[in-house]
Amino acid sequence: MSVEHDRIAKTLSRILRSREVPTDRRGFATVTAAAVAVGRALEMELQPSDIAQLARTNRRFDVCDDRVRAVRPPDGVRAPDILYHACTQRQVERYLQMGAVRLPRNRPVFLSDDECQAWRVAHRMGGTPRVLYVDTARNRRRKLRLQRSKRTGLFMARSLSVSDVLNLQPAFAEQLSAGGIPVTLGEDGQPRMALIRVTRRSGVTWEVAKGKLEPGEPPEWAGVREVQEEMGIDCDFDVRCLVGLVRYGFMAPGGLPRLKTIFLYLLDPRGDMNGQFRPSTREGIKDVRWFTPEEACRVVTHSSLRPVMRRAKQLVEAEQRTR
Repeated sequence: MSVEHDRIAKTLSRILRSREVPTDRRGFATVTAAAVAVGRALEMELQPSDIAQLARTNRRFDVCDDRVRAVRPPDGVRAPDILYHACTQRQVERYLQMGAVRLPRNRPVFLSDDECQAWRVAHRMGGTPRVLYVDTARNRRRKLRLQRSKRTGLFMARSLSVSDVLNLQPAFAEQLSAGGIPVTLGEDGQPRMALIRVTRRSGVTWEVAKGKLEPGEPPEWAGVREVQEEMGIDCDFDVRCLVGLVRYGFMAPGGLPRLKTIFLYLLDPRGDMNGQFRPSTREGIKDVRWFTPEEACRVVTHSSLRPVMRRAKQLVEAEQRTR
C-alpha cells in the first residue's frame, strides 16, 4: 500500500470508529459520507468509488453494496500505549545480550499499566531495581499478541524485542509536556470543553492544547500557557485539577527514542471566555471549538488521549451533578 493510501485508510478507520459519520446499527456508513469526511480531514478530493476500492483491498474494512464499516481485529488485547516491566539490572544485561525481553523456561513476561506498581515489584526482586518502558503502540504494528490476567490485571507476552523497549535504546530521554482543557457553562447551563483542531501528517484531528515545558516551568503553568498560546485567547485560568498523565513513545528527529509524558489539567477561566479565539496557525491549529463532554470524548481519537478524555468527562459531569 502506498503512503498516501495508508493515510487515507488510517483516517477512514478513525472516522468510522469514532462515528464522525452516521452509521447504522451494524456500524456501516455510506461510502459517500465516508468520502466527504475523509476528504475534509485530509484536505483532498475523494470520490465514493475511491473509498469503496480502498475498502475492498484492505482487511481493516467490510464493504456491502455502497456501505463501509471498520473491522476490529478478532484477537489480541488492547493495551495502553506504554506498559511497564519490573526487573533488575542483571536481567536487563541478559535481555541486551539476547536482543529480546524473554524469561527462562518460556515463562510469560509480565507488564503493568501502573508504573508505581512496577517499581514496587522491582524493589522486591533482590537486585538493582529497573522498570522498562514498553512501547506497545509500536508493538501493535508488529502484531504483538498480549494476554491479560483476569486475576491480577497484568498484561502478558511471550517475549518482546529490545527495540520496542524505549529506555533500552541509546540516547533515550523523557520529554515533559503539559496541556489543558478549558471548561465553561453553555447557554443551557451545561458544561462545555474547548478543543483544538490540528493538522497532522495523518490528517486533521481534534486534540487538547498542549506543549513542552520550558526549563524550570511547573506543569500547571505550562498547561495554562499552552492553552493561551495555541487557542489564542487572552483570558487567564485557574487550574481546577489534574486529570491524569498521558504517556506514549515516539522518535524525535534523528531517530532519537523519547517517552512523552503530558500533564493534563481541567482549567476554569477567570471571567468571560466568550471572546474570539485566534488559533495559532503557525503550529497547524485550524480551529477552536466548544464541545459537550460526550462530544469531546467522541471527537478526540488519538489512542493515548482517549482514556484521559473519558476521565475528564467523568470529573466534569460529577461536579455538575453536585451543583
